[in-house]
Amino acid sequence: MSVRHLWNPWRLLVMRHPDLAADAQAFDALLARTPEGGEVEYDLPQPKWWFLHHLVTHRFVLHGTNEREIEEFRTRANFDAHNVRRVDAVFASDDAIWPIYFAVVNRPVAQSYINWCEHPGNRTSRYLFSIGSDPKAPESWTAGTVYILPSDTFAATPDSRELTSTVPMRPRARLAVEPQDFPFKQQTRGHRKGESVRSVSIRNALRLR
Repeated sequence: MSVRHLWNPWRLLVMRHPDLAADAQAFDALLARTPEGGEVEYDLPQPKWWFLHHLVTHRFVLHGTNEREIEEFRTRANFDAHNVRRVDAVFASDDAIWPIYFAVVNRPVAQSYINWCEHPGNRTSRYLFSIGSDPKAPESWTAGTVYILPSDTFAATPDSRELTSTVPMRPRARLAVEPQDFPFKQQTRGHRKGESVRSVSIRNALRLR
């Protein structure tokens, strides 16, 4: 393992990718019995993010939101993950946990997100999660949905796990998620209105609240 992979100066949260060899058949069967565009009837003991991780390694990408009944994803103008380039696209990710965060944070309460996701290449993912409300307050969280999209038309945002597609599409399936399905709920930070990404990152690195 290289020094680069070990180096984590911002002290991002780390999650090791699970070995899903023993679960792949069950995950494939679950998706196969889900009708096109339908809701996954999740009845497996494995964490839901394991199922999503399996899917992103098998030609799917994910979009998390509070909205539960999206039948078609249309392109919309927004800034990219680096907040510098405006893109008219469908947005998704090839990470299994990042979309759950967007699905279960209660957007009207939290109002703003500061977050990051990276894959340093050693079968781990690294994250920063912060919201513009008290992360300990129950009202900061809600039930949401992770949509499973075909990956064919998506392109990567450089140095990010964000993907964009200029082609509208219908989801292959959708997975209902609850706050307890987000593995870093307890480690999510809060930030003040107008606080910068750099300020939140520094507080995270120093483990300051």
